Amino acid sequence: MTQQTWTPNGRRPVVLVGGSQFLRDQVARSCAAVGVPPVFADRPAEALALDPVVLLVGAEQPAAVYGSREVIVVGAADDQAGAWAGAAALRAASVVILPQGVGWLAEHLAERLSPAATGTVTGFLGAAGGSGVSTLATWCARERAAGTGAVLLVDGHPYGGGLDLALGIEEHPGVRWHDLGGIRGTLGAEQLAAALPTVGSLAVLSHADQRRSDGWGEHGMVSAGAVLEAARGAYAASFVDLGGTGQLYQELLSACDRVVLLAPARPRGVAAAAQLLQVLGALPVTVVLRGPVLDGLDTWLAAEMLGQAGPLAYLPSVRGVAQAEAGRRLLDLPLPRGVRRVVRGILAGTEAGAA
Repeated sequence: MTQQTWTPNGRRPVVLVGGSQFLRDQVARSCAAVGVPPVFADRPAEALALDPVVLLVGAEQPAAVYGSREVIVVGAADDQAGAWAGAAALRAASVVILPQGVGWLAEHLAERLSPAATGTVTGFLGAAGGSGVSTLATWCARERAAGTGAVLLVDGHPYGGGLDLALGIEEHPGVRWHDLGGIRGTLGAEQLAAALPTVGSLAVLSHADQRRSDGWGEHGMVSAGAVLEAARGAYAASFVDLGGTGQLYQELLSACDRVVLLAPARPRGVAAAAQLLQVLGALPVTVVLRGPVLDGLDTWLAAEMLGQAGPLAYLPSVRGVAQAEAGRRLLDLPLPRGVRRVVRGILAGTEAGAA
């Protein structure tokens, strides 16, 4: 008899054929780690009728025809010889010994269950402190989320107080970076998407305010690579406020497809941008000049100094930004036409780069 505990919307299940109660419990542990209850079947024909995305077979099962489908034999630690013998009889692709292999099985399931990782990842970097990088990343994420597909905004400042405070969603339920500190290896895309706080189509992965976080000592960003890889499968686009320099910045930067570099329109800001362009190397970069313009440093002259095609995109100062952030209304701030033009230009560049 087939025990089917979960009927997703047309999604192919994880099925275990046979196996002792101990093995079923261990498989259930692995499935729980990626948020997918398993289906248990007594006979191969029942399992194949379900068209499983992952087919697990107990070591005691007799030889059966599974066609070209990948088969993973599961066995208990006290009968490893039997598991390997069963795998040879079934011509299985893999063997997992439980409970030692619970973690490996969870990672394998996450890889198979994740949708194709086709989402784009765009980083935002400032050539000087206080450039308004967090604000620009938020505006781009907000504009993209108003279109089609789910969008992720990532806070890359471990000690910045939490981007969720500026957005007014600090009380929204969902995980923050420090909750992800224990992640190793693969993270399921759907698992990530289900865990994050959202505002409409916009999800946010923020750091927590130090005063509200029990796990402040562990900022969680050791898992940055796994998180952003999962984000590619869960979101059409991810926008990352890179947050500075150092190892954590490098982890985030290495996951980006392209970078938006925001340079204040003053000589020192442009000089800093020139240095960063050398560091970024071959990574596609969109340079945006942030107003107000000082010392006659317009978009054409700045482009010439940076060796970029002119004119650079120009982001004017926006009245009320500081008040909106302090009032936790950054997502609601109306944008002037010139700012909307810059934001849409950045989004067009990220979409063209993904094509």
